[in-house]
Amino acid sequence: ARPLGSKRTLTFGQWDALEERLDEVPDEPLGRRRARAIRWLYATGLRLAEMAGAHCGDLQQVDYRLPDGTEDSGWMLSVVGKGDKLRQVPVPTRLVDELQDELDRNGLEADVRHETNRDVAILTRFEGGVATPWSASGLAKGIKEVLERCAATMDNEDAKQLRRATTHWFRHTHGSHALNGRPGGKGVPIQVVQNNLGHALIGTTSG
Repeated sequence: ARPLGSKRTLTFGQWDALEERLDEVPDEPLGRRRARAIRWLYATGLRLAEMAGAHCGDLQQVDYRLPDGTEDSGWMLSVVGKGDKLRQVPVPTRLVDELQDELDRNGLEADVRHETNRDVAILTRFEGGVATPWSASGLAKGIKEVLERCAATMDNEDAKQLRRATTHWFRHTHGSHALNGRPGGKGVPIQVVQNNLGHALIGTTSG
């Protein structure tokens, strides 16, 4: 297992503490969008620009078979990364459910697969009944404000680490947590993490 000592990675404990505080973000459009952005960045490992450019039409529901033979379904997000290379990244079902609830709250079809939602950004802004994408710079600024606010409620070391964090930290944290797995658990195969992060070389993922 690789140590979680990267200067740009949150520990499992720090991420858990942050996610608990995301549940306490004010239940209004801006707060929900910022919390949703942090969760999606961590869960997918996407680059900032990739996340800002992701749309509902990029999501696809897929069926698969578990090792015990039972069937299940999940979600994959198609992403065009560096060098115009296409990859598919798994997305937790709960995040898609949360997104569909937000669409419904704002008068859109509560199904990301609906034709009318195809061009709606996953991190869209709803203003005056109009859905507009959230720019990468706006995304970074909004998340930084949330991290500062959460850090104010944490102990010294965790607060210091959270104040230093940027949107790119969630990409590093995704990779580190996936490779290592939680204590007592198993990590994800490095080839899967390489795909999620969109690395051309496996050495970049393991470095």
